[in-house]
Amino acid sequence: MNFSLRRLAASVSAAAIISALSLGLLAASAAAAPLTAGNLVVERLGDGSTTLSSAAAAISALEYTTAGSSVQTIVAFPTTGSDRQSDSGSATSDGYLNSFNGFISVPGYNNAVGTASVASQNTKVNSIIGTSGTVVNRTLFPTSGTMPFTANNYRSSIATSGSTFYAAGTGTPSSTGGAWYFDGTAFTQVSSTAAGQATNLRNVEIYNNQLYTSSGASTGYGIWSVGSGLPTATGQSTTLLINASLAGTGNGSPYGFVMFDTNNDSTLDLAYVADDRTSAGGGIQKWTFNGSAWSNSWALLVGASGTSTLQSGTGAGFAGLRGLAGTYDAVSGATLFATTTETTNNRLISILDTGRTTPSTYATLQAAGANYVFRGVDVITVPEPASLAALGCAAAAAAILGRRRARR
Repeated sequence: MNFSLRRLAASVSAAAIISALSLGLLAASAAAAPLTAGNLVVERLGDGSTTLSSAAAAISALEYTTAGSSVQTIVAFPTTGSDRQSDSGSATSDGYLNSFNGFISVPGYNNAVGTASVASQNTKVNSIIGTSGTVVNRTLFPTSGTMPFTANNYRSSIATSGSTFYAAGTGTPSSTGGAWYFDGTAFTQVSSTAAGQATNLRNVEIYNNQLYTSSGASTGYGIWSVGSGLPTATGQSTTLLINASLAGTGNGSPYGFVMFDTNNDSTLDLAYVADDRTSAGGGIQKWTFNGSAWSNSWALLVGASGTSTLQSGTGAGFAGLRGLAGTYDAVSGATLFATTTETTNNRLISILDTGRTTPSTYATLQAAGANYVFRGVDVITVPEPASLAALGCAAAAAAILGRRRARR
């Protein structure tokens, strides 16, 4: 796979940020076909032969139908060479891609497969895949000076255009964690690092033109908003909206989440959170908004492989969830797609919540396979017409983007 590299001016240090932008089509996979809107994209780590560990593992972005049929391997990222991209095989908070406005953003590390303790390396890289199924942008993070997620985990990203994206993770020191924005040239830490603010972040999302993240930190285990709208300036306050610890007992452990506007009044009023606890409160959480606060409706664990049971109590082999995506319509309700917490050969599942009764079953769509693991999952989107005209202009894109999966 050949990526054409375009060197961008960097404001952080002599270790310039390098970004790859296609001159035509960047062939991430010779067999890649255009993506189908409404299908699923799933991030899978591993090569099927090497036991997953904290060492760098291979990354593939896979396309499935919502019924679980395999469509294609969109990208199998190089495991060696200058265009390589890998991720930790056992760092469960890593590996959460996102599809937004026609672009799939994939976080990772510019290390060869097998690199020890890769999540602690200052070698972060992000790739953006276009609707053609090819990589259109590759951005290397700075390796000196101001470094996002210094010596710690780069977990999730979401692209706002073919060359701009938000990134979430944690850092050592913690002041390098939080939410960052890349404008095509330089990185800006948009989330505040003040006391009581969220800096240990997991998944980043955009709903109704607002930036949100999940957090696994003691400042608040839950879903936070970051600033107002799609911020690009530093020091934005983070606000805890959904406290995942209120579901079940003990601290919540939220990862992926989806939010919907069920009555089209421009207010998000329904949310689901993936929680990886295997005790009460873990699994899938449902939350509703009454105009002033979010409240938990239920939390259900996922029955062991070979079953189809959802239940609030624990059981042998029961699993929590990490990756989460979904759609909503007024007739069917919410259809959710999630990845389970087994350390290898975990599952991609679907859950239907009609809103009339608490769901009691799930369907297994795919198994990752031995020495593979599924992490992030999302519904493939297409660009909105206004953003097609503004493609390449980050400021214009940030002003018009809206996340629309089904009727949101």
